[in-house]
Amino acid sequence: MVNPVLVIAGVLVLQAFAVLSAIDGLYIHLWRLGLHRRADSYCEHLWHTARSVLFAPIVVILFAMPSAGALLWVGVGLAIVDQIVGVFDVLSENDSRRSLGGLGRGEYALHVVLVAVHVAATVLVLAARPASAWSLSAPTTLGAWPASVSLLVAGPIVGGIAVAALHVALAWRHRPRGAFCCAALVT
Repeated sequence: MVNPVLVIAGVLVLQAFAVLSAIDGLYIHLWRLGLHRRADSYCEHLWHTARSVLFAPIVVILFAMPSAGALLWVGVGLAIVDQIVGVFDVLSENDSRRSLGGLGRGEYALHVVLVAVHVAATVLVLAARPASAWSLSAPTTLGAWPASVSLLVAGPIVGGIAVAALHVALAWRHRPRGAFCCAALVT
């Protein structure tokens, strides 16, 4: 049986994550710092782009529906890939932000909060599923989430798709000309 309290809690924490991510990703990264326009920050922008592309499918599979079986494991796999990309993002920040004087204290603190909130939201919605949901032979969905979940996840899904499209467009528009080697990709 799905635990509706954990589902709602996870989705509400996801809402907080989406708001804080918008502050970090749209305001700080794109508008204030223009990381996508800076040659030394372009690789960091690519990591942000990869994470933004992963966001909506993860939200759909893990938060918007009571996925189970193989579909649940696909969602978990995407979440793991997102965490790995997040590590590469962090590893690229030192070189990316060197000419800006490094990562600011406020942004650093925001990143710590974002990681904690992101993990909390994911753990809550995964814990909401019964043990039977984790079997590969389970059906792809288990009944239905509480009705309010659809309303609560619509914003992060639509916003996530829009932010991913923006990141991809900016990555394409500001791609380096000529030879390009992203050090974080090869080191």
